[in-house]
Amino acid sequence: MRDILEIFQGFTGSGFFTILYLLTLLYLWTAEKNPTFRSIFVYGASIIQILFFLPVFFYGYQLLDKGTYYRILWILPMTITIAYATVKILGRYPIGSIVIGAVMIVVCGQCVYNNVYISPAENVYHIPQEAIDVCDIIMPEENEERVKGVFPDDLIHFVRQYTDRINMAYGRDYLAPDWIYGDHPIRKVMNQEEIRISELVRLATEEKCQYIILEKKKKIVGDFERLKVFKIGETTNYDIYRNYQVDIENIK
Repeated sequence: MRDILEIFQGFTGSGFFTILYLLTLLYLWTAEKNPTFRSIFVYGASIIQILFFLPVFFYGYQLLDKGTYYRILWILPMTITIAYATVKILGRYPIGSIVIGAVMIVVCGQCVYNNVYISPAENVYHIPQEAIDVCDIIMPEENEERVKGVFPDDLIHFVRQYTDRINMAYGRDYLAPDWIYGDHPIRKVMNQEEIRISELVRLATEEKCQYIILEKKKKIVGDFERLKVFKIGETTNYDIYRNYQVDIENIK
C-alpha cells in the first residue's frame, strides 16, 4: 500500500488540483441527474480510483508493466470534470462562484513561465534549434534511404519530433532508469568521461550507424580517420562525424 500512496503523491504534486477534482466529483455525486454524465464523470471515475488503490490490482499491473502504474490516473477525466461541475455551479450560484473560482485560481495556480522546463520557442517545432541543425547536416537526400546515427542523451528526445528519416541507435527508452531495457552498449561508451574511438566506431558499425554525433566537451581517445570516420560538420556544442564503414542505401 505504501508504494501506491507514493505513486499517488508523486502524481498529485502540490495536491491543489486533486483536491479540486475530488470536491467537484463529490458535488456531481449529489447534483448530477443525467445518467449518461453520471456514468462518465461519476461511476467510471470512481471505479478507476477504487481499483487504483487496491493492492491486488497494483501487483497484477506490475507483473504486466512495471513502472507505469501512475498512468492509470491518466484515465481520470479530471480537467473536464472540474470544468463541467464548475459550469453547473456557476449556473446556480453565479456571483459566489466567480469569486470563489478567482480565489482558487490564484491559490492553486502557478506561473508556467517560472518552470525550468518552459522557455521561449526557438522555432515552429518548439524544440532546440541546435537539434534541428544537427539533423539537417545528416539528413538523407531524396534518393537515399533513412540514415541512422548515434546521438548524445541531450538530443535523443528531439530527433524523432523533427524527422522520421533519421533513426537512432537507441531511443528514450534507455534514458529511463526504471524501465526494463537496462543500458545500451553504445550509450555506455558515449557517457564515459573519455570516449574510446575504436570501441565506439566498432559498436556503431555493428548497429549500422552512418553518423556519430559527439559533444564537444567530451574527451576522445583514438583516431577517427584511421577507422574511416571523418568530421563533416559541427554546431555550437556538437561535432558530427560520418562513419564510412556503413554505406547509405539508395531508394529503389
